[in-house]
Order: sequence, then structure tokens, then C-alpha cells
Amino acid sequence: MSVMVSDSEVFNWFKELGMRVEQVKSGDLYFHFTVAPPMGGLPVSVIRPRPDSTYYIVAVLLELDQERLRNNKRLVEQIKRELLRMNVEFFFTPNDKEPKSIQVARLMFTDGLTKNEALNNVTLVKNSALLVLQLINES
Repeated sequence: MSVMVSDSEVFNWFKELGMRVEQVKSGDLYFHFTVAPPMGGLPVSVIRPRPDSTYYIVAVLLELDQERLRNNKRLVEQIKRELLRMNVEFFFTPNDKEPKSIQVARLMFTDGLTKNEALNNVTLVKNSALLVLQLINES
């Protein structure tokens, strides 16, 4: 049987790497912190919804440039295709016809979680979000 890591262990793994790690007090979420590269950059949220949750949600929420999306009708489909290739979860709010934001996420179970797995998931979500920004800026 593998061991469940603690919230403070996961938090400290990123501090150990010299990342910018900040605790976030967010309404009904049990444990929430953000991780960003040492020199700044896109912060990635690591969230454990409830004390009895056996997983973390690694996520980035991006506001989308409505004008660019209106001017390039195929951009949303292109973003979807690229995110599917990267193997991350994503959804548009309020919908994918007139999206105002996109959340890119990955689930990470606490059971047997390793430092490498945590870092890989945070990096994957961050890079997926940066890819979305790149696609929008190129349009």
C-alpha cells in the first residue's frame, strides 16, 4: 500500500525548487496554493477541494480575448485540438461558442504521489495554458 502525501509536503516540494509558492485563501476550497517560476510567470493553482479529497486539481484559468476569437472562428477548434494532444482537461466558460475564459486542468491523486509526478503535472498544465495564449496571440 502506498502512502498519501500531505498538503504541506506537496507545498514544500515546489518551495524546494525555488518556485514562487503562495497559499491562497479561497472560499470553499480546503487547500489551495499557486506555483510560478522563480522569475515570475503564469501561476498554476494546486487545489485539494475538501479534507477527505484523495486528489489535487492542478489548474490555470485564462481570460480569453473575445475580439481575437470573434475575428478567427476556427481558433477555438484549434485550441481544443492542441489541448487534446497535450492530454489535459479543459472547458470553456460560459460555452465554447462564445467563450470568455478557459480552464485547463489535470487531476493528480495523493496516493503514492511523487515529486516528479507533481512537477510534471504542474508543468504540463502551465505549458498547456501558455500554448493557448500563444495560439491566441498568433491569430
